[in-house]
Amino acid sequence: MSKEGVKVRILDRNFTIACPPGEQESVEAAAEYLNRQLENMQTQSKVIGLEHTLVLAALNITNELLATRQDGRVDDDALSRVRELRDRVNSVTASRDPGN
Repeated sequence: MSKEGVKVRILDRNFTIACPPGEQESVEAAAEYLNRQLENMQTQSKVIGLEHTLVLAALNITNELLATRQDGRVDDDALSRVRELRDRVNSVTASRDPGN
């Protein structure tokens, strides 16, 4: 299966994310949602660092996912896609973290 690159901007940083053909809009929507969550975290508390912001946003998004899952509204495909996006974000942030 061939992969295509989607360029997204999160917290004023550009990323190219590989995804299967036809999923570009989904990745862009996920990036926009994540960016809004991160900006909200930064607005609510101007003192926290980027790592703390990422963790808080991830916890909020995970809480939303689990609440939706508990209501029985998430199918296995959606959950799999969220896990894949999480892994992609983890790999990108780990490679950009100079402390690793």
